[in-house]
Amino acid sequence: MSTVTLHVGQCGNQVGKSFLKNLIDTEEVKESLTYIDNSGKLRSVHVDSEPKVVHKLRKSLSQVKEKNIICGKRGRGTNWALGYYGLKSETENNLVDDTTEALRKEIERCDSYCGVILMHSLSGGTGSGLGSRLCEVIRDDYPMNYLLSCTFAPFSSGESPLQHYNSLLTLSALQRYSDGIILTYNDEILHRLQKQTSDNIVSMENINQLTSKNLCGVFLPTDTLRPQSGLSIGSEPWELLRSTCPMPSTKFIHINHKAKSKVSWENLIGLSLQNLTKHNKQGEPFGCLSGVAIGRGDQSGLFHQVLQKGFSQRIKTSYNCVKWNPFPLDIWSAKQKIIQGKENFSSITIAANYSNIVEYLSTVRYKAKLMYDNQAYLHWYWRYGATQDLFDEAFNTVDEIIEDYKTAVS
Repeated sequence: MSTVTLHVGQCGNQVGKSFLKNLIDTEEVKESLTYIDNSGKLRSVHVDSEPKVVHKLRKSLSQVKEKNIICGKRGRGTNWALGYYGLKSETENNLVDDTTEALRKEIERCDSYCGVILMHSLSGGTGSGLGSRLCEVIRDDYPMNYLLSCTFAPFSSGESPLQHYNSLLTLSALQRYSDGIILTYNDEILHRLQKQTSDNIVSMENINQLTSKNLCGVFLPTDTLRPQSGLSIGSEPWELLRSTCPMPSTKFIHINHKAKSKVSWENLIGLSLQNLTKHNKQGEPFGCLSGVAIGRGDQSGLFHQVLQKGFSQRIKTSYNCVKWNPFPLDIWSAKQKIIQGKENFSSITIAANYSNIVEYLSTVRYKAKLMYDNQAYLHWYWRYGATQDLFDEAFNTVDEIIEDYKTAVS
């Protein structure tokens, strides 16, 4: 079973660089041929509207195929419409065609193609706009295969005055075309890293590395899903979708990852649950539709035993799992560690369909609507082809997601 990763924009490629390095360092990944082909090259495609980031990535990762690097000559100005519809210039408009052609060739090289993992930002011009366009094209070209989006939300303090519009339009597109959405909040990653440092200084590279470890926590091979032949078939991303996103109306996945050396599973589970935000700003509890707990570095095979002794129930209680789901938590484990070479290093990753997404969606919708009603910055979107109908549809889609989650956890 083969999976192709598609990295779009600066954010998607920078997180992707760290993620792919982790894949290359994992022996089981090389053996399974899920993300790496027979020649040792990565099954990945990289696209950006500017050459700097992707060329730098190519130099540091020789396993990336040169033909799978696609770049334009001009950025997308943090504008979803410019990323989605492109520039008037014929060369720049080829970004979508060149990417889909590279993706098609990569998919044809696969013995048993399962789906695409798409990595991109939620609010950057290329990541959001071009990411949305590619998501739509992939769904159209490969309707029977999986499409999983890993998208990264901007800092709430503000990276651009257009970020709320961009986020709204991207969320709407992802809801329509993807099978699942792993949403990572930069604020949450930053907060966790700041707690680990004495001077509160955190670089973007630190954020990208922790984000990639979160993703490795769910995508790397596990012993639980390994068939009797002993060789991983790389089904983890798609089993994750089956376990956490059974309903198309509610398909947002939150990842809670904690890694530590020389600590018991009981303590590690406790530390991971301390990271979890359990209530919204009004003090109302969030709810969980379904989830997966993954223990890595389980050399002694005690992870399942610990969960059976009551820690599984502790996770369900902390996440406030819905009562209508009789089996809300799946358990996976792996002897293999995410970070190689460290003794007694274990990690737990909890991927959950968690209703904290409602608070984020409500904030994005409120701020975007406030700007929209005042006609702020809309001329930048009209200029490149966006319409009022597009915005109306996006507002309606986000409203429906919010209502569907509220209904599901009530």
